[in-house]
Amino acid sequence: MRLLRNDDGVTLIEQLAALLLGVLMITSLHGFYRTELFYLLAQEVRSTTLEDARGAMDIISRDLKLAGSWGTGSVPSEAGVVDDPDGDADSVCNRVYAATERLIQVQMDLNGNGNCTDIEPRENIRYELTGPTSTCPGASIIRRNGDCLVAYATAPNSGKLFTYYNEQGIELGNSPPLAAIKRIRIAFWIGMKHPDPKVGGNLTSTLSTSVELRN
Repeated sequence: MRLLRNDDGVTLIEQLAALLLGVLMITSLHGFYRTELFYLLAQEVRSTTLEDARGAMDIISRDLKLAGSWGTGSVPSEAGVVDDPDGDADSVCNRVYAATERLIQVQMDLNGNGNCTDIEPRENIRYELTGPTSTCPGASIIRRNGDCLVAYATAPNSGKLFTYYNEQGIELGNSPPLAAIKRIRIAFWIGMKHPDPKVGGNLTSTLSTSVELRN
């Protein structure tokens, strides 16, 4: 009985060893929890950003597909600086009014009232990749008629938001002949700051699609 009974209690060394084991367990659990938390936050940021960007891509695609849709069956006359901001020599509206690697402007007459200046439905549409504004952040943004459409947007490494092709599928270059444009490729990536400060950098996703002009 004397051998089975121990009245000494727990030694200091045993207490320190238990404390060390507890600290190690808490530290590992905290690291696991933190990793999982920031992983979920990153997925939420990516998902929300992608959802907004896909919606914007759908708007751009829809507008480009309607380019050159004349409700009366014939091209309406221009209405001065409203739908002819560059004051060129054209006397009628243009299916594609302007096109570069970072900008495209298209016109249409959806309601068939004989002009392409209406705001509702929007019939004179200009998309461009420009610098940020106070209400639309990021290194660059995509605007639709001056309004912010996509924040934190950047063209891919080639720097092209829009790429143009003719009816034979041949790329037309950065200043294409407007009448020859048949298909337009749209590509951009969006980048949001990673929520984990230890990781840093941006969460980036690339979106691209091709639109074939109907008219």
